[in-house]
Amino acid sequence: MGRETPIGMIGLGLMGSALAARLIDAGVAVIGFDVDAAKNDALKASGAEFAAFAADVATRCRTVVIAVYDGAEVKALLPDIANAKVPPLVICTTTCAPDEIAAIAEFATRSHLAFIEAPISGTSAEVRAGTATALVAGDADIVEAAAQTLELLCPQRINVGAIGNASRTKLAINLILQNNRAALAEGIVFAESLGLDGASFLAAAQQSAAYSRVMDSKGRKMLTRDFSPQSHIEQTLKDAELILREADRHGLPLPMTAAQTDLLRAAIALEGPDSDSAAVIEAIRAKRGRGGESG
Repeated sequence: MGRETPIGMIGLGLMGSALAARLIDAGVAVIGFDVDAAKNDALKASGAEFAAFAADVATRCRTVVIAVYDGAEVKALLPDIANAKVPPLVICTTTCAPDEIAAIAEFATRSHLAFIEAPISGTSAEVRAGTATALVAGDADIVEAAAQTLELLCPQRINVGAIGNASRTKLAINLILQNNRAALAEGIVFAESLGLDGASFLAAAQQSAAYSRVMDSKGRKMLTRDFSPQSHIEQTLKDAELILREADRHGLPLPMTAAQTDLLRAAIALEGPDSDSAAVIEAIRAKRGRGGESG
């Protein structure tokens, strides 16, 4: 795959930019588009091209990767992509609700778009490093046709079967991940309240039975209050709300997830929607402060 076969990247936020960077590093030409012109300019500075409209990307590329905010944005994009004279193969990395992705895939089929569902488990930094995991769903022949591109985008992949299974798997993984992150934040605040040094506690936790990879990716950020984004907390909240809606549809209460979703909302109020998901710790620190004042 060389520069004569550009790949389109629609959505140039943290995830889209990281995916585009992987392609550029591999010597693949990238044609990008984002509604935010500043993000287009950042991509151009990296040596890639950018298009004025999403439809231009679809016209110029045989493969288009979508990395936008939510399922509604994917739905809005597909008609422009499908109107290309030769519709491209579409790899959708956006996390959607299962019913959303089913409707999107149905539209793709009617529009003769080869379509792959491939949400990614991991931060933008992990995507950039090649250590994130793509959850791939779709027709086996289409997935095989996109194998080289998928390998460049995300070397670690799990095939989960039919369209919809990737979103279901991603949401269930995110449920565990988000609760792990909130538990880590609570553990750090608790340890510090006991008089322990935060860094020493984190090191001990990383060697303990409580270990999870979130300690490696978010522990230091929580300790140092470094909330420069590897993943936007607003996006984390979006996924948490998707999880709760899906659980409600199935009559399933999720008390831990509901509690940590409230923490996400509180953290956004404190640190802003574009801060890193590690900022969830600030919601717990704020509660500690109020508790100390009332005691």
